[in-house]
Amino acid sequence: MSGILEEANYFRMIMEAAPPIRWGRMRPFKITFKVGSPVCITTPWINFDGLLAHLILLDSLGPDFYITPKKLNLTPYLPKNRRMLPLKRTGQLYHASVSMFTPSSLRVTQIYKRFEERWAHNLDKKKIYQGTGTFRSFMMKQPYVPCKEVTYYVHGDMEIIRELIEKYLVGLGNDVRIGFGIIRDAVFEETPADWSLVANGVAMRPIPVEFCEEYEDAAYLAWKAPYWAPQNVALCVPPGARCTLRDDVAWK
Repeated sequence: MSGILEEANYFRMIMEAAPPIRWGRMRPFKITFKVGSPVCITTPWINFDGLLAHLILLDSLGPDFYITPKKLNLTPYLPKNRRMLPLKRTGQLYHASVSMFTPSSLRVTQIYKRFEERWAHNLDKKKIYQGTGTFRSFMMKQPYVPCKEVTYYVHGDMEIIRELIEKYLVGLGNDVRIGFGIIRDAVFEETPADWSLVANGVAMRPIPVEFCEEYEDAAYLAWKAPYWAPQNVALCVPPGARCTLRDDVAWK
């Protein structure tokens, strides 16, 4: 346990040393990502608040981001008031939609991994075993969306979010490193209303049922970052289901 705390405190100190984010004007807006290749996904959608948390952490930690523990939730250990997400929030629910793919259809492809002989001169080994171990070859199925655009609706500080996206985000979804989800352009447009939670009576993100007056469907879903953490799963209205927010949520 002491080792975990030491590791968490290391990243906390780095974040405390990072300059605080100075928020400007909060406003509702839409982000349209123009992508040059299909978006590879591991879940039906990509949550914008989780994506933004990723960018904030990258901006805060710099190169140390790449050594963060992958199975430790750092959220309880990080400083609360220096590097917060520049998003409107009701309770712990951020006003940020999930991804909307255009066109929206799901396909599956095969990804192959094999040893590249051209890099063998850098290895000390004389024999490479491709049937087992680090250099084993494998084939796996990967779902993807052959979309041209990915849209998000957000209520937050558009300038800070634009800066983080332009500085750090090169692609969306999984396996960007092999060419999936490459971003060609990102267009920011103000919207006349906040459509980040509900638009035209339809949920735009997972919304815990306690935030809703009425809803037509519910499922156990992760609703806040980190989305892989089991403790962040609750009974929620899924994106695309009809619902009505409680008055104190809708107008807060």
